[in-house]
Amino acid sequence: MNKIRAIVKRPNELIGHELSINNALKTFQNIVGGYIEVVPIDGSGAVMICNEEGKLLGLPVNFQMPNDIIVGTVIVVGTSGAEFTDCPLTLDDWAGVLNEWGDAI
Repeated sequence: MNKIRAIVKRPNELIGHELSINNALKTFQNIVGGYIEVVPIDGSGAVMICNEEGKLLGLPVNFQMPNDIIVGTVIVVGTSGAEFTDCPLTLDDWAGVLNEWGDAI
């Protein structure tokens, strides 16, 4: 199984933590707790993987984006075409993104 470096942020974490995870749909679904939705992080080369039905399921708020509220656990990874790859962001980069969005750290 191919592993990739990811940042995982749970609702109760300020920034999140780095993990080496299996690059497999089932792994992503297990971490976010259901069907996945992919949300691009503008200008970063990274995407967030979150629970597609998180708001309907009443998952706890994780953080605020400029035009949305993200709920439940989020996985941040990179992409190459249709494939997920190692996260191009460091934890400091990710903290900066959250700070830009107004999620004060």
